[in-house]
Amino acid sequence: MKNVYDIRHEKNLLYILSPNGDSDEKETVSENIYAKTAVIFYLYYLHTLSVYLPYVDGVSKDIDIYIISSRKEVLEAVRTHLNQSGRKRVQYILKENRGRDVSALLVEGAEIIKPYKYICFLHDKQARNAKVKQDTDLWIENLWGNLMGGSDYVANVLRMFEENRRLGILAPPEPVGDNFCTWYGYGWHKSYSVTRELADMLQLNTDLSPDKPPITIGTALWFRRQSLQKLFDFGWRYGDFDDGKLRYQDYLSYGIERIFAYVAQDAGFDTGTVMTVDYARKQTNYLQYSTSILFSEAKRFFPVPCISDLKAYKINKEKLLRFAGKNRNLYLYGAGEMGRFCFFLLREANLFPQGFLVSGRDGGSMVCGLAVTSIQDKKECLDCAVIVTAFEERIRNEMVKNLKDRGFYNYLVFWGD
Repeated sequence: MKNVYDIRHEKNLLYILSPNGDSDEKETVSENIYAKTAVIFYLYYLHTLSVYLPYVDGVSKDIDIYIISSRKEVLEAVRTHLNQSGRKRVQYILKENRGRDVSALLVEGAEIIKPYKYICFLHDKQARNAKVKQDTDLWIENLWGNLMGGSDYVANVLRMFEENRRLGILAPPEPVGDNFCTWYGYGWHKSYSVTRELADMLQLNTDLSPDKPPITIGTALWFRRQSLQKLFDFGWRYGDFDDGKLRYQDYLSYGIERIFAYVAQDAGFDTGTVMTVDYARKQTNYLQYSTSILFSEAKRFFPVPCISDLKAYKINKEKLLRFAGKNRNLYLYGAGEMGRFCFFLLREANLFPQGFLVSGRDGGSMVCGLAVTSIQDKKECLDCAVIVTAFEERIRNEMVKNLKDRGFYNYLVFWGD
């Protein structure tokens, strides 16, 4: 069984949909599919309703809407707004002020979802402080715009589910932003252990690994009811949630928002990512720029320039550590970027070379606190082990020839085949 993160990549379960539709696209959504679809909104903040009501207005009037809040004034404000638009298929639910959006979905939503085939769940958000407000605003656009981008967009989302019967969930992409690290593979945020406990409690047959980040963040998603039925059947109660623990990253709610794709996998369904064309443009632009900054700065400490080299690095690192672990009188051939890189990899594993070797007569200096010796001056070679550190093939070959010419046969080429 593969991890959901890898499955999404290998199957290319990334859907970039137009917010508009034409008649041909609409015809592919069966006439009664809207009757089998529900949208659940959890709204808490009265002062930000103006941000979210346009998304609510964009839902087709043939789709049932459920507005859930723990605040009467929010429900009344939404009711007043929707009554003015003449919308009929709306229910308003006052929930207990406990568990926030997660209990809105799992406690109140457990009965709501039963007659439906497809459900969308969304909730409002508020920035924790001014520093992250711009990133949070982009995240709100990510969650709401990519899941509820207008009636034609929703028709396109439903068409994706109808055309791909193995598709169980469509979630917005992992958030990007100057203060967010989730997109770069850090989506667990110390919540892996509670997610693992939750998976065991639900007896999920799934691949859950701390080395593979989750692909649902923020409790916002479209889902096929069948794909998450096991999660809803658990019988959640308000007493399961303690909002005082929300400041801890290993709290239950943070595990639940990350568990959706694994529940779907257990039920035999895939999880994909969906976004609008406009958001995809913004995200691509941001990631292109930020990735360039990251790699440029990281090159000082991690001189691996592309993804294929990153994959090769893992194999080469294991090879390096095995060789160094067997040889104590160890030297690194090359004192440049890759030489220093190898030194830090060894030091991290509590393996310490004797020094650096270089070609020509450039010895006599110090690098990383170790002496640099010219290979021409290195006479004692019978018990020496050498790691050739060069990245460029031509230089590696020259180094190997220099070693053999001087009787060094116990060596390892760190990089290369």
